[in-house]
Amino acid sequence: MNHRLDRHTVGFLLHAAGVDAWGVAAHAPAPAPELPRAISIMMRVRPATLCGVEHGPTHAYLAEYHRLNAALDEATATLVTAIEEAGHAAVAVPATQSDGRKRRPLPHKTAATRAGLGWIGKTALFVSSDLGPAVRLATVFTDLPLSVSRPIDSGACGECRRCVEACPAGAGRDVTWQAGMPREELFDADACRRRMARAHTGALRDVCGICIAVCPRSSP
Repeated sequence: MNHRLDRHTVGFLLHAAGVDAWGVAAHAPAPAPELPRAISIMMRVRPATLCGVEHGPTHAYLAEYHRLNAALDEATATLVTAIEEAGHAAVAVPATQSDGRKRRPLPHKTAATRAGLGWIGKTALFVSSDLGPAVRLATVFTDLPLSVSRPIDSGACGECRRCVEACPAGAGRDVTWQAGMPREELFDADACRRRMARAHTGALRDVCGICIAVCPRSSP
């Protein structure tokens, strides 16, 4: 049975699932999934879990990272079910839980900027216009005919370089992001990974968070 599913209903459903913000991006399918819309959804990191992270990752921050991944995956699953029950196609891309080496159809950060939710900062973080970089993202691709948001095409960090100065790996290049810019021009991901591998053990190697914690936009 088909059910009406419009932007208002999608927003109500996502809010009930704990989503803090969401937007819709046009998606040119290449290579997959072959669906014309990308719904970007965002959840905020609880501010208390960032305590002490300016000095390096903590177990409290790691637990919050995994909590948000699970919550985002549950929210995208709920959205996919609702879209399919309305007679449309939908594919969820889970919250990233790797070190970033896996290639995804459309990176969550790219979907979020194209959905008008924010920009990319000077250490390659996604920076929400409203919540700063202390957020996690997931994406649902669909053919549900939702109106798309106006993309954000350039960084808005201005002269601020707090994340660049705080990065112990020196990975940030203090460059203002522009849409389509290769990550290598903005951020040295290999330097970040090498430093994390030297400085931490176990799962803490996969989450740093220093640049998130020092960003003035992360303040509650």
